[in-house]
Amino acid sequence: MKHIVSRTIVFPAQLDRLAELEAIVAEILAQAPDLANAEIVQYNVVLALHELCVNIMKHAYAGQNGELTVNFSLTCDPTRLEINTFDNSDRIFNMAEWREPDLNDPPIHGLGMYLIKQLMDVVEYQRTPEGNRWRLVKVLPVSKSFM
Repeated sequence: MKHIVSRTIVFPAQLDRLAELEAIVAEILAQAPDLANAEIVQYNVVLALHELCVNIMKHAYAGQNGELTVNFSLTCDPTRLEINTFDNSDRIFNMAEWREPDLNDPPIHGLGMYLIKQLMDVVEYQRTPEGNRWRLVKVLPVSKSFM
């Protein structure tokens, strides 16, 4: 796997800081070789990342002050974007208790994790001694002219 670019940002767990992530995703994806449907891919990645960060702020930090670290890594063979988030909250997410929502009777809230799983190819959670780690991976489509 060949490394193309990586970037890390650390910011306070505040909703008004999420806009910074969109610019970073755009900057990194601009360096992906022959990315097909770039606008759609960028929109989907940003949406999934925003949903994850909002969940961290709302549930892990529960309105308390906190900090988020987000690491972005673009690699090729295959071309993919990996995003790792780290928070130092003492609250643990229990992935085993999460249930896919009934879309025939969708809830008003609680669709974030479902949306993240639909938009990303890999969604993993791990509790570490330092806090919580989320790993999101999006395999990037290559334009037909590159194939």
